[in-house]
Amino acid sequence: MKKKLKFAFVIFRNVLITFLLLEIVLGIFYNYYDQSGIDGNTERIIASGLYEGSGLSDEDIKIIHRELREQDMMWEPYLHYRFKSMNGKHNTIYENGLRKTANPSLKDSATAIKIFCFGGSTMYSSGSRDEYTIPSELSKLIHKTFPNQNVEVTNFGCHGYTRATENIQLQRELVKNNIPDIVIFYDGVNEVISGHQNNEAGAPTNAYNRKREFKLAHSYKKRVRLLITSSNLYRFMTTMQRKIFSGSIYAQMSARSDALSEAIAKNYIGLVRVSKSLEDEYGFKVFNFMQPNIYSKKNLTEIEEVYHKDQIHYENLYRLSYENVRKDSLMIKDSTFVDISDAFDTTDKAIYFDFCHTGETGNQLVAERIFSHIQSLLAPKVSEDVTIPETEQLTEINQ
Repeated sequence: MKKKLKFAFVIFRNVLITFLLLEIVLGIFYNYYDQSGIDGNTERIIASGLYEGSGLSDEDIKIIHRELREQDMMWEPYLHYRFKSMNGKHNTIYENGLRKTANPSLKDSATAIKIFCFGGSTMYSSGSRDEYTIPSELSKLIHKTFPNQNVEVTNFGCHGYTRATENIQLQRELVKNNIPDIVIFYDGVNEVISGHQNNEAGAPTNAYNRKREFKLAHSYKKRVRLLITSSNLYRFMTTMQRKIFSGSIYAQMSARSDALSEAIAKNYIGLVRVSKSLEDEYGFKVFNFMQPNIYSKKNLTEIEEVYHKDQIHYENLYRLSYENVRKDSLMIKDSTFVDISDAFDTTDKAIYFDFCHTGETGNQLVAERIFSHIQSLLAPKVSEDVTIPETEQLTEINQ
């Protein structure tokens, strides 16, 4: 009996030592791989011409993407998480978790026309400088057209946020009596991503992680499972599994896309209706912009073709989900719903640096489309008996 116990102990000890050695070796490898991978991927982005004409040096572009990697989150009630503050060279996040926005029109925050911009990492504008995010570009357009107006644009965008999370964000601001004049929602990508991740519509992105962490302190089984699934060895094994069985994900996506896309569309439409009820109660104006993605761009560059191919398993789910939203009778009648998924159809320049995130040129084009729909609300009010000189009349922005 003692020999058997001793033998079992030796086996356990050797397995544990092997596991720890593999974990350390893989940890060193992945740390080097991830760090070098950021710059390596950024070099490909630079070569694609995405930042052409920006005046940025290659090193500055690398810093932008390194800072994205360095961003961290903290727990936030009801939202699951929000940004920790960050004072980067090109990415500035305040103590309240919101990204810095250029506001050249802001004169007095207490009396300013307030514009809230909600969305995921695309509204945050990953890969762009603070002054060239979608909200910053929108703010600059407003100042150029209405230089005497007092306007404040706020960027509420955060990585992974869905429309449901954004509605909660808005409600929390309303409860604090922080009432906007215009609310902009920029969505579509994360609604589909979260639906795919959780195999159901409406759940937050990465909700499966929050589920497995729930009551972690009360379950040794969950602690062990989390330890294993968070290990470098597990990462290595799952990576190899995906490489060997790479075709399985295509079959999985194809098999469930019809029903799932309908559920994603219904969930999005329901959340639009909720925000509309808040609009009536608080007196602000809501706009719902359905965002573009790599599958909706007509003229793909060589590198964009690569991004499209790498993520082609999402395409059918995106196309069906978007189409189900477009054809819904409520969306057809709703003037505040604006499909701008065709925002990049007239350009053959590089816009994307993956399947959904755009560079600064893309942000500018999106901001122009958004501005064209909200500008009438920003024009200074003039008495009926006052004649406006023709040179000062508002020139309509081409969409």
